[in-house]
Amino acid sequence: MSKTAGIIIIGDEILSGKVQDNNAFFMAKELWSHGIHLSRISIIPDDIDQIAEEVKIFSGKFDYVFTSGGIGPTHDDVTIEGIAKAFKVKTIIDKTLKEIVEKKLGTLSPEKLKMAEAPEGSELVSNGNLSFPLIKFKNIYIFPGIPELLRKKFFAIESLFNEPHVHLKKIYIRESESEIAPILKNILERSKSVKIGSYPIMNIKDYSIIVTIESLDEVSLGGAVQELLHTVPEENIFKVEG
Repeated sequence: MSKTAGIIIIGDEILSGKVQDNNAFFMAKELWSHGIHLSRISIIPDDIDQIAEEVKIFSGKFDYVFTSGGIGPTHDDVTIEGIAKAFKVKTIIDKTLKEIVEKKLGTLSPEKLKMAEAPEGSELVSNGNLSFPLIKFKNIYIFPGIPELLRKKFFAIESLFNEPHVHLKKIYIRESESEIAPILKNILERSKSVKIGSYPIMNIKDYSIIVTIESLDEVSLGGAVQELLHTVPEENIFKVEG
């Protein structure tokens, strides 16, 4: 995977446990399916200085940065200010966003007008189907925290992130992880282009481990899978998926 990404989840409500985050999990799955390597997930509070520090670091380290949360009309929605501070630019009222908000909400109060803010130098991204476009600043994609809205915006722009497809196989095995560990190590030593994960499962009688093998090279993937299947006793293989 040549392209990298980082996700920053912003919200006091996530850190306090009042709201469960689902956005990072969703984006992680989608990014993987598009061949992008998610390198880090960070959860930070609604604090301008902490947002500024984190987005500055992420923007310099990763090809893509995705933020979630903090772009509404209330006092604790400070993501736009934090990103602007990180790169020493102004927070401006974007003309296009203002027109959209005004059309939707009528006369704009200061709170409503806040929804039209963007870091100076931003661009708006849309596939034509979004009623409210996504704000992009440098390599930072600024998503809302509401899961339904985030997913709609992500699906609208996901074609921007296409990289070579990652091939995946899942092997369900009835075996202890300590027994399977040396087998997986040997496969990795001979197959440098594959990635292997081992995940113990409890309270299921048919299998006790799920092994995932993935690679950009379908031939290498197939060879690694066959080696595993030939090494583990056949009666201990429950099923293979993918």
